[in-house]
Amino acid sequence: MQDLEVIVFNQKLKLSYLEDEKERLTNAIKILNESWNKFSNLHGKVSDLKIITLISLELQDSIKDYEDKLKLQKKNIDLLKQEIEEKSNHLQNTLNTVDQLNLEIEIKDKEILKTESVLDEINHELSQIKIKILAHNDE
Repeated sequence: MQDLEVIVFNQKLKLSYLEDEKERLTNAIKILNESWNKFSNLHGKVSDLKIITLISLELQDSIKDYEDKLKLQKKNIDLLKQEIEEKSNHLQNTLNTVDQLNLEIEIKDKEILKTESVLDEINHELSQIKIKILAHNDE
């Protein structure tokens, strides 16, 4: 652990911290001191404890606001996840329908090919009959 000398609420303090916590600690101290300075008009008029209480209330209110925002964001994320799931299910159903239609098209294409083949045979037979009729009429 390392030590850091800081001024919080016009009081010099020596704080111990882990290296990876230094930035968070200095940011927290900065916020506290900004809050302290925000109430500078009350310095000397009310006790430091009252100012600290006001700062605590303000910070607690901010924490509550962030918690509310976080809850709202989580709710929105859940709603978006639900919407994505519904759209994904709809898309999957659409893809299944497309697959089914493609299969039906493939079956119909095979039926058409068979029908064309039968029609070609009939046309060939009709041509043969026509040739025989014409040949018979020429005799």
